Amino acid sequence: MRKNTQQSTTTSSTPASMADLLLTNPASPQPLSDCRLVDARTFKTGGEWQAVTYPAIATSGFTNAGNVSVAVIFVDFSDAFGTASELSEAIANIKNASAWYSWFSQGSVTYTLRIADRWVRAPKTSNNYYWLHPGKPGVQLQSSQEIADTYRSLATTVVDTSGITSVWVVTPKTATTIDEGFALRDKPSVFSTGGSTYSSMIPIWQHFVHETLHSHGALGHSPKNSQIGLFWNTGSAGATLNSWDAMTLGWMKQESVYCVAKENLTNQTITLVPIEREQVGLRSFIIKLSKYEALIIESHRKDKWSERWAVGTSGVSVMRVDTRIDTVWDQGSSTGKYLVPVRDHSLDFLKVGQTFTTDGIKVTLVKSGDNDQLLVEYSS
Repeated sequence: MRKNTQQSTTTSSTPASMADLLLTNPASPQPLSDCRLVDARTFKTGGEWQAVTYPAIATSGFTNAGNVSVAVIFVDFSDAFGTASELSEAIANIKNASAWYSWFSQGSVTYTLRIADRWVRAPKTSNNYYWLHPGKPGVQLQSSQEIADTYRSLATTVVDTSGITSVWVVTPKTATTIDEGFALRDKPSVFSTGGSTYSSMIPIWQHFVHETLHSHGALGHSPKNSQIGLFWNTGSAGATLNSWDAMTLGWMKQESVYCVAKENLTNQTITLVPIEREQVGLRSFIIKLSKYEALIIESHRKDKWSERWAVGTSGVSVMRVDTRIDTVWDQGSSTGKYLVPVRDHSLDFLKVGQTFTTDGIKVTLVKSGDNDQLLVEYSS
């Protein structure tokens, strides 16, 4: 339940410093590990390798603690040319991927991108690289292995491929016969853009980050809000990783989480930093409800990793995780669900003076400026 409160509230225009955040927030009463949940799904649609809770196990040569080397190549076709301006734009865009991984893994993973400096021509016309996503009807002219082998071979002609974990293939916008990005999770894995990348205006770097997150072992695709988090919606304008997925991957630090079991909760005032900003501080308030349920409270802002949000977008979200529920991409089933925002695919976050009550717990946004101050307590 969400409502406005009658209590006096103030809005601060003075940004809180990193030191202030670290000094004024209380220490987490319990270690981060206490807020992990057991995987209680009875059926796993995506298979055992796609985790909804810690620990996610990386596959196909990827790692959740260390370096990942990637060959980034630009492949055009005799019937779909790549241009110099498109190449320059793509090179600048793709570099965001390594910066994203560095921040959202909190330094656990680094990506070394070996980026080609020119287009390389595929031996066949573009329709030969059309890929059928599993479950999609149609005809594929080459096997997935043949497509992957061609891309790997082309990579050796333009970059050093020794020790790489993956090949990322950027195709030109004119290659519309390749309507969907290619994916083969092998070693090295191969991923490509497709016509839908451009028609849906998905930033190239987000496409590759989304695909490789699966190779890091997490299921993702939860909660289902197209504007928050690129692990649900590849092209999300809020290109973040929520705290639950970060915990699943082992990428949350103790100092970034306030963890408490519901039975140990006391009235607590906490200041959160927004997950869209690269700011040191408390990023998540997690309340463990049971061995398979938790509430995750986060702050949000239009910032570095949400530049396409409308000016002034801000507030607090409340997510409920239930690891008894499997996430299925093309159905309503989802391990995580946003209780706030209430409306599907909205950015209607909790605002100053508003409260939200669920599971016997009341969350009030007391003050909002550069960061968000919350009061979390038992509801009466």
